[in-house]
Amino acid sequence: MKQTPFEIFLDRLDPTWRGDQLAFFRTVAGLGTEAVEELAGRVSRVSCPVGLRQLTLEFSFYFPWVEWIPAVDRVLRHEKDLRLFETGVRALGRIGTPAALESLRSLSLSRATPGFQDIVNQVLQESDPSEAFNHHFARLLQGSAQPSDANEGAHQLAKLIGAESFEPLKSAVGHPDPLVFRHALRLMGTVPSAEAAEFLLSLLKETHLESLEDRDVRGLLTEFRILSHAEVKAKALQLLASRLEASPAPPVAELADLTSEEPARVQAAAARLKDRDLGLLDSFLRDTLLDALTDKPAHLAKRLGQSAETAQRRTRRIEFALDSAAQSLATMVEDSLIEPAQVMPVLAESLRLGTGHGGVASALARLVQPEAEDLIDLMLGQADGAIRGAALEVLGGRFEPGFRPAFMKLRRDAITDIADRGLWHLGKLPEPVETGRRFLADGDPEEVLVGLRFIAMHKLEELVPDLVERVASETRETLLIAALQTLGAIGSPRAVDPLLALLHSGQGPRILLALAESLRDLGNPDGALALCAKAEELNSPVLRAVAVEALAKAHGTEEQPLPANRSYVLIKAVRGAWNDRQPWPLRRRIGDALLSLRPENSGIWIELSGLFQSTLEEKRPPGAVSTEDLTRIQACARTLAQLAAL
Repeated sequence: MKQTPFEIFLDRLDPTWRGDQLAFFRTVAGLGTEAVEELAGRVSRVSCPVGLRQLTLEFSFYFPWVEWIPAVDRVLRHEKDLRLFETGVRALGRIGTPAALESLRSLSLSRATPGFQDIVNQVLQESDPSEAFNHHFARLLQGSAQPSDANEGAHQLAKLIGAESFEPLKSAVGHPDPLVFRHALRLMGTVPSAEAAEFLLSLLKETHLESLEDRDVRGLLTEFRILSHAEVKAKALQLLASRLEASPAPPVAELADLTSEEPARVQAAAARLKDRDLGLLDSFLRDTLLDALTDKPAHLAKRLGQSAETAQRRTRRIEFALDSAAQSLATMVEDSLIEPAQVMPVLAESLRLGTGHGGVASALARLVQPEAEDLIDLMLGQADGAIRGAALEVLGGRFEPGFRPAFMKLRRDAITDIADRGLWHLGKLPEPVETGRRFLADGDPEEVLVGLRFIAMHKLEELVPDLVERVASETRETLLIAALQTLGAIGSPRAVDPLLALLHSGQGPRILLALAESLRDLGNPDGALALCAKAEELNSPVLRAVAVEALAKAHGTEEQPLPANRSYVLIKAVRGAWNDRQPWPLRRRIGDALLSLRPENSGIWIELSGLFQSTLEEKRPPGAVSTEDLTRIQACARTLAQLAAL
């Protein structure tokens, strides 16, 4: 068949030459939509040059004819070049017809690779935001059946949330699928409307009540599973009858039949209750009673097991709903979408009755004022440490001096981490030095120990003179050792001379070790050298190991290397600590210290490497050295051998 002039033009086209590129645009624009069919056939072939695909996609962007939709869609389904893919996607977005938007929605599902999918979602959002919301909402509703699609749908919905999103999200919050429910509830918290805030407040109240009933159900489940069949039946019947009788509108006929002596009437009454709208606990009692009336113990046991599994899933859902709704409401209060007076009592009641967890506590901590001591005591007095910790972190992040008493209450918490976090936040408030002085002046030794932890944590160098004075006068060993450790943690040069004076004053072994460790932590060269001399004088392997660590800390940088004339002091301390009665823990410490050392004389690595190597070559009984110690020394030996070879 004879070729048309356009086909001949395409056959001879050089897509890389600028002249042919301009000719392509002029020719296709002149032919109009008649050129689409020929180009569609060519660009869909595997053998099509990349340049022709690029020109076609660029032309479809600048001339957004609806006839391009099938051709561009076909190319984009397999296009691997991200730049060409974006050009085609934006062309479909410019066309903007329902068919083009449908093609974009289809591509967002089929091209799920990061980058490609991001481009499609962005163009879809720009082309038709409302339609984009419906598309991604439909993806969210796939839930656990297609978790990756549902997660991506929720991610994209977060960019499209507006006041008009309330109604669809409201329906999704009640969805039975946990993945849909969780995403929908989180998204509801970002809807900028008072209506959404009221909905979440109502949900929080309802979930709180459901949690109380859920707690009762779980308690009864535990009790029923150890009772006999007859005892379960009697207990369920008694509880159901008493609860129905106490309800605002008790079902008179059913109550009369439930208390009847005839089993058939009791079963019929329980069956009729199926049609009534009962709460969680009443529904559980009704269903348990119906199962117990069948006189099949195995059937009842199976149903109780199923109820326990259902209760676990329900409890997880309730906990998430409480935490998520509480956090969202706190944000909405901060955004002035709802009054704090409406939210805070509900949060406090949840904590008071034990239904709320960390999310509820941190939400209340975001809203509470420093003068509300009852609410602060409620949060920080919770038996669950995770709840106290969650509230503490939020209160500390607010940096308000009014919360100082709250942090002080936690300074001696049973959980050390919470106590330390309380002291950390306390030190971030104004006048931490004065706070430290008040601790030191306290007559209670336990309070002084707390204060020393506080001072060390915040490295309050202004209190070094106070600590030096206490070290000089303190007679209680525990407080003296803690004060020495605090001076080491602060690391102030002002503490070197007083500690060196104390080092030579004939202290006991424990205090002497604490002194040595404090001098080590100061990282002072003179202090490290004096410590080496004292360790040599006392012939103490432990003090020698600490002295090696002190030298390594004092000379651990290129700016302050170990002088060559002190190399002998280091090697002597290493050898003196190397052969203790229980040497391997000390050897590990020495190895770790040496790896951080920076000496002027690199020749010391040869001798130290030889010491490590000869130790490893010694014969010893199997199991005489722990695997952890041996592995660590072997690693240090390899590093020292490399340094010696340089």
